[in-house]
Amino acid sequence: MKNAFKKIACLLLCLLLTAAVPSAPARAEEAPTLGDLTGDGETTAADAAAMLRALARGTMEEQSRPDLDFTKNGEIDSADVRAALLYAAGGIADWVSFGERVSSGLCSERLFDHFSYTGAKTTESGGYKSDTVAVSFLTGRVEKSNYVLADIYIQDISCFVTAFGAEKFRGGAEPAHKLFERIDGGIVAMNGDYYSIHVFGPVVRNGEIFKDYITRDWDIALLQSDGELAVYEHDTLTNSVFSSTSVYQSWVFGPSLLDEDGSAKTRFRSRVQSENPRSALGYYEPGHYAFLAVDGRSGESEGLTMKQLAQLCEDLGFARAYNMDGGQSSILLSQAGVVNEPYHNGRPVSDILAIREVPEG
Repeated sequence: MKNAFKKIACLLLCLLLTAAVPSAPARAEEAPTLGDLTGDGETTAADAAAMLRALARGTMEEQSRPDLDFTKNGEIDSADVRAALLYAAGGIADWVSFGERVSSGLCSERLFDHFSYTGAKTTESGGYKSDTVAVSFLTGRVEKSNYVLADIYIQDISCFVTAFGAEKFRGGAEPAHKLFERIDGGIVAMNGDYYSIHVFGPVVRNGEIFKDYITRDWDIALLQSDGELAVYEHDTLTNSVFSSTSVYQSWVFGPSLLDEDGSAKTRFRSRVQSENPRSALGYYEPGHYAFLAVDGRSGESEGLTMKQLAQLCEDLGFARAYNMDGGQSSILLSQAGVVNEPYHNGRPVSDILAIREVPEG
């Protein structure tokens, strides 16, 4: 909601400025500065206002002013107007690197303003923002329970990693913070599906297939290389679909929490549906994810039933959501330390999900 208000405010600013901005010069395409419509040699809020006015009149096309397609999506639209305003405010250091990053990333170009284009920035709470990764933390309370959500945006799928205990497949369990400490550039992490308890399969981690057998008993989540999270109910994922899909990560625990319309399910393939601490992976769209941790088993926070967790995922606006191991395993970590309140300080786990800065080179 906050971001929506910000975008509306930016567009309103443009509208207010149009009354004082002259029409773009007839030969504005010869302007010496990228994005300069007014011919003053700079890209300013006045140029953004002129763009907005031209778009409203239907007189602005990418073919005639390709330099105004800042997001490099093949058209000039409101995202480019917002980019011009951000540049005018000092939020973009270089148009070329900005266009390359936005056009090549997982996220839709309309999400560009969640990132930082003037260097990496961190917060005391563990939040982080660069041109490739953005993480912020939200806290809330529902059904007598506290939850923390890590809101995650990434432009490169290699930023979404998993790690095994003892640094190898079936290597045993370790405290989650130990696994997180070994991730170079790690920003946020959450416990995974505790795969080593059952090793049902498939097990794919960071693009490597460790087990290609497909269980028929449990819901399966596949994170694809294009950033899409696909969730399959039990006995629906086939060998042909799996082999033809570019799977980057897989999890076998579940259950799936939302239906195809993003509405909360009420029936689940799960043995533990009563109130408990919970961990869930949320998905909005390619490049936009969430790590959700719900505290439980305490007087302050009781924990959620599976139905309540599903409803929370719907309320948070996830398009898809997948339950991970919960109970004492449920933990959320940032660069600043443990973010939630794990039951009895948590327990060793066999794997984690993590977000890191894009590897150099």
